Amino acid sequence: MSTVDIPLGHPPARCATHPEVEASGTCARCGTFFCAGCVQEVFGKAWCSPCAARPEVHYLEDFRLKLWGRRDGFAWAGLVAGLAFGVAAIHGLWERSPALPVLAFVACSAVGVCFFLGLRWAREALIGVPLLFALLCRLGGFGGLAFFFGVIAVSALVVYFDTRNQLFFRRPVSPERLERLWQLLENNPMARRALSLGAGALVLPVLAPLAVLCGVVGLRRVDPDAVPPIGRKAEAVGGIVLGVGVMGVWGVLLWPYVSGMIGFSVGR
Repeated sequence: MSTVDIPLGHPPARCATHPEVEASGTCARCGTFFCAGCVQEVFGKAWCSPCAARPEVHYLEDFRLKLWGRRDGFAWAGLVAGLAFGVAAIHGLWERSPALPVLAFVACSAVGVCFFLGLRWAREALIGVPLLFALLCRLGGFGGLAFFFGVIAVSALVVYFDTRNQLFFRRPVSPERLERLWQLLENNPMARRALSLGAGALVLPVLAPLAVLCGVVGLRRVDPDAVPPIGRKAEAVGGIVLGVGVMGVWGVLLWPYVSGMIGFSVGR
């Protein structure tokens, strides 16, 4: 919290909202004096109430609300997988017993649709149904299918703990996990794109200039003291280094050919 330094001989500063109360600090954004009852602590800094309510100050809360209940890629994947497994069960098991594939189709399709709709029980069912099928296949002597459904259950467990998917299902997440997701999705995407293009340039060299361009833009945007802080300096530098390195390697490889072409043209 910012403290108030009062020169000798001057009256103490007063809270802007409660003039009768002596100020205990100033807002980190606008410099307004506040008392102990008005201060708002956000990410280790002291703010006045109006500034603390601004989206760029409380950016994690604004980010959480933006994703709260919003369908993610895993929701679509769950819907497609549920319907696909249901159809596959009918096709593969119908000759053995009509009742079993119909039950499998209903179970898989219901879980997939309910997961897509965001019904909370579907998160646990997405893990439980593949485990049940793995057990039934194991008891029936289908070891390969049992292993396959076991892999599906493990994948569903990863989805269960995914922060983005938890926000879709309106489940509370810790500030630390929310911060990591914000860093991944929102913080300086140009720097992240530079690193991706730099890695891609190792296979497709034409991407190298784009990696350098995005890296320079991303590096110029880095500002740890901004609100919210803008980081990813290492990724921006990495994109620039990869882009320049790829262009340098191809320049060395192509220079004999280019110089030969120039010499041939001059000789003619």
